[in-house]
Amino acid sequence: MPRPKILKETRREAEEREPPSMEAIKPHDWLSDESADLYRRTAALSGPFDLYLSWIAKEKIMDHALKEAPKRLEVMGFLLGEVFTWKGKQYALVRDVVTTHLKSSSAKVRFDPDAFPRLFSKLDDSGFDYILVGWYHSHPGHTCFLSRTDLETQRTMFSQEYHCAVVIDPLNKDIKAFKLEGDGYCEVPFAVLGQGVQRVRMTRKLKTKLAV
Repeated sequence: MPRPKILKETRREAEEREPPSMEAIKPHDWLSDESADLYRRTAALSGPFDLYLSWIAKEKIMDHALKEAPKRLEVMGFLLGEVFTWKGKQYALVRDVVTTHLKSSSAKVRFDPDAFPRLFSKLDDSGFDYILVGWYHSHPGHTCFLSRTDLETQRTMFSQEYHCAVVIDPLNKDIKAFKLEGDGYCEVPFAVLGQGVQRVRMTRKLKTKLAV
């Protein structure tokens, strides 16, 4: 993925905000036994989870991955949301996802360079002052992990504490979230907001304008 050029950036401190209640969240239906155990251990401590996916973000990621799964094509997109802190821990809340036309195979994926104007237009039309809190991509039939290329993308574009990589395998029905850890990466717990959960107040934290 070519790295966009940042033209302007405004930084603000993340707001202290209590995370969604345990009654408002649920585990993703595709969690492996290991990931489900990670979810349960985090829930037992009342969170916060590293990442919260809105219902619409979860559905869009799954639909995108499942659409191309029969052809074994990878998909990808950006996670748009907000960043908060609670009791000394930072967490991200994904409100929506954005993608565009892709150039992909069963083992790699990137945005079509000709589609960058469309991608940036979608970002501008997101409807709120978003933070890019990470990215998602699929590994159809290959399980969920970060390849060497994925890890390099994470290091160069998503190196902040709150940045996550969501990887989904639509054929094996598996999904995981990862963050950088030292020279490598680790799986982190995430939760899905219930379908009826209202959006909390939009608060501006970081707005970045991108250009190729």
